[in-house]
Amino acid sequence: MTADDITTPDISIRDLEQRWGLSRNGLKARAKALGVELVRVSSTCTVWPGDYIDLGDRLHEHINAGNPLGTFPGLAPDRSDTTTASSALTKREQETTALVAAIASVMGQQQSAPSDPLKRAKGLAEAADHQLVLATDELLALGVKGVDGFADGDEAFGYRFSKHRQRNRTLWTVERCIGVKTLKQLEQAVGQKVDAGRQVGFAAHLTSNTSGVSLFAATTIS
Repeated sequence: MTADDITTPDISIRDLEQRWGLSRNGLKARAKALGVELVRVSSTCTVWPGDYIDLGDRLHEHINAGNPLGTFPGLAPDRSDTTTASSALTKREQETTALVAAIASVMGQQQSAPSDPLKRAKGLAEAADHQLVLATDELLALGVKGVDGFADGDEAFGYRFSKHRQRNRTLWTVERCIGVKTLKQLEQAVGQKVDAGRQVGFAAHLTSNTSGVSLFAATTIS
């Protein structure tokens, strides 16, 4: 059996206090300086690991010879520089994370901004002119906010929304409710009956074609 095969047993710090002539705090200070982690065996017993007993003895001899603790070659490395560098790195990481979050927020706002401010107006106008039937999600895509809470006949954005049900699905049709008053008044004026209730000329044509599109076609000179 070689010397390397012999295991030095752990020693109670109480015994080491007597061996090295130290107080409890003085012994713990040496353990910290050497980087030795004391082991708490029970509530009344803490031991110095046997592998570091020789290191503790050499430090004791070093100090008894009148040498300062700081000149002992077996001291644990100073980790203050590592801690400072780690703190600086953590701060840079936090700053980088905040910068990335700010950039992502700005990009998200830019992407969410409407590409065409007239998208809703154009879409509703086309739907009204062509009598299109639209689903709720299609109106939402046009920018008609709150349409999922509309009732039949509700008016918004200058249009009247008519609600329909087909196969358990809500569908919508839209018609203008602003900007059509003058047109209706014109149709009523030229549609008055003459000659014992008979409509003639332009009025006769209007009563059979009362839509805005038909009126425009009828009054256009080709």
